Amino acid sequence: MTFSLWELILLGALGVASLALALRELAPKIRHILAGRSDRVRTDRIGKRLWRVLKEVLFQSRVIGGRPIVGTLHAIVFLGFLAFALETTDHFLEPFGVPFLATFLGPALPLFRTFMALVAIAVSVAITALLFRRFVMVKISPGPKSWSSGVVALMILVLMLTYLNDVAGHIINEKANWWLHALLILAFPPLILRSKHFHILMAPVDIFFRTFGLGEYVPLDLDEESLMESEEEIPLGLETIADTPWKMRMDFLTCVECRRCTDNCPANTCDQELDPRGFILAGRHALGQETPVIGTVISDTALGQCTSCGACESICPVGIEHLQVLIGAKQAQALSIGKGMVAVDYLQMIERYGNPFSARGEVRSKLLEELDVPLFEKGVTEVLLWLGCVWAYNPDARSSLEAMIELLKRSGVSYGVLEGEACCGHHSRRQGEDMQFQMLAQENIESLLESGASKILAPCPHCMHTLAREYPTLNDALSIDVEHHAEFILRLINDGTLKIDPSQSNGDGEGKRLTYHDPCYLSRYEQIMSAPREVISKTGFSLTELPRRRERSFCCGGGSAGFVRTHEEERRVDQERKSEIAASGADILVTACPECKMMLDATVSETLDLAELVVRALQ
Repeated sequence: MTFSLWELILLGALGVASLALALRELAPKIRHILAGRSDRVRTDRIGKRLWRVLKEVLFQSRVIGGRPIVGTLHAIVFLGFLAFALETTDHFLEPFGVPFLATFLGPALPLFRTFMALVAIAVSVAITALLFRRFVMVKISPGPKSWSSGVVALMILVLMLTYLNDVAGHIINEKANWWLHALLILAFPPLILRSKHFHILMAPVDIFFRTFGLGEYVPLDLDEESLMESEEEIPLGLETIADTPWKMRMDFLTCVECRRCTDNCPANTCDQELDPRGFILAGRHALGQETPVIGTVISDTALGQCTSCGACESICPVGIEHLQVLIGAKQAQALSIGKGMVAVDYLQMIERYGNPFSARGEVRSKLLEELDVPLFEKGVTEVLLWLGCVWAYNPDARSSLEAMIELLKRSGVSYGVLEGEACCGHHSRRQGEDMQFQMLAQENIESLLESGASKILAPCPHCMHTLAREYPTLNDALSIDVEHHAEFILRLINDGTLKIDPSQSNGDGEGKRLTYHDPCYLSRYEQIMSAPREVISKTGFSLTELPRRRERSFCCGGGSAGFVRTHEEERRVDQERKSEIAASGADILVTACPECKMMLDATVSETLDLAELVVRALQ
C-alpha cells in the first residue's frame, strides 16, 4: 500500500494525541503513588523478585491457578498481546516505507504470518469466551459489570479480525482495514490508563514489589523516646489515607476487579460485610483525600470479621497486599483511635492472665507435673516443645498434648519446655495491638536466648509462624529452627524412629472415612500441605479430601482471636466449614492446629490432632 502525505501527517498527529492523553491519565496516578511513605525495603533479593514476575506475569501462574478455565483464556489473550508486538511495530512503520518484519525475518516471514494467524484465531476464541462469561453468564461472572472491559474486549476482537483479514488471500477494503487496525491500537493507551486495565502496566511492578510471604508485618516503632523526639508524627497504623504507604496506593490502582479475593474470603462467603475487593476499590476512590481509613475504606464491622486467613491475598493475580490494609486499620483502632475493636475481652485476658482462657499460671505448672514433662536444660536438651496457650491452658486439648508427649517419649528425642512461656502474641498482633504483641514477644525472646535452644517444635501453626517469621524482625540475634509437629512426626516415621502399624489405627479394618482440614497458617502461610497427608497415609487411612483444601482451604473461623470470641454474625465461618466437613461423610476429622480442633470439634464422630492419630497406629 501507498500512503499520501496527509495520511502520514494524520497518523503522526493521532500518535502524539494518543501519547498525550495517556500521559495525562498516568500523571495523577504516579503522583498518588509517590505521595505515599515507604513502609519497608522492597528491593532486596532482586533475582527472586524478577523470577516471580516472570512466573506470574509471563506464565500467568496465579491467573491460571486461581481459576483454571477462565485463567487459561486470559493467558491466551495476554500472550497474544505480547506476540503481536512485532506485528504492531511493522504495522506503523509500513506507511513510512520501512519493511521491518521482512528485513528482520527474511524468508521466515510467511511462516511467522501463519503462526500469527493461528494466534489471532486463538485470541479471538478466548476473548469471545470471556465476553460471553462476563456479560451473558451473569450468574457466575463478577459484578458490578465494568463496561470499559467490554469495550476493550470488543476492540481486541476487532483487532484480531482485521489482522486475519490483512493476511487473508483476498483482503477486503485493504486501506480501510489498515486504518481501522491502527485507530484501535492508538485508542488503547488512554483507554487502558483510565480503566481497570491499568493493571496491564502496573501488575508486573506490583508483583515485583510484593512481600515474599503472606502477612509480613513490620513492627511499629513504639519506643516512647523515639515517638517524643520525632519531628514528624509517626503513624500508628492506617488512621487516614495520608498514612497509606506507596505500595498500598499502587495496590489500590492496580486492582483488576476480578473478585477472586472476595469470592475466597470466608466471611464474605458467609454473607458477612467484609469485602476485600470492595475495600481495595474504596481505597482507590479515596486517594488524594484527607479522610479516615475506617469509615471511608473499611468499616469497624468488616474489620472485626476478618480472621487473617490470607485467602484474599494468596489468590490475587496482581500482587495486592490486602492483609497490610487490614492490619494497618486494626492498628489504628487499637493504638490511635482506641475504639471499634471486637476482641477487647481477649486483649484484657492476655494482659491480666497471660492467656486467653483466664487460667492462672499454676494451671500450666500443674499440667507439666501431672504429665511428667521435663523442663528444657541449656546445653543438654535437644528440642524445645512450645506448648502455646491452647495446649497449656485449655483442658479439652489435653489428649492432644498427651499424644505428642507419647510420641516424643517413644522416639527417644530429648525434649523439654520453658519454665515460663508467655503467649506468643500472635492474635494480639492480628487485632492491631502491636504494643501487647511486642511486650509478649520480647519476654519470650529473652527466655529463648537465655535457654540457648536451637530447635523449637511447635504444634500450633500460629505460634510456629510467629516464632519463625515475626520474632526475628524484633531481634536479629534470635536464630532458631522452628518446625511444625506434622513435619517432625513424618521425619521420625520415615527414619524408622517411630514404628507404625497401620492395622492398629482401626482405619481400613472398620471402614471409617477420614478427612483432613488444612489450617490456614500451615497451608497458605507456611506451605506445609504434603507432610500431614503423608503421615495420615502411613497410619493406614485413605484420605477423603474436602472440596476446599490445601492452599485453598476454608478457614475454621478461629483466626484473629476468633477461637475464644463470641461470634454474633448470623452465619458464622466455622458453621460453613463444619457443613462442608459433615457433607464429606467422614467419621474422623484430623487437623494439625489446636485452634482448628477447638473450632471444628464435634463436627463428626471424632476430631483428632495429627499426633493423636499417629499414637493409635504405633506398634
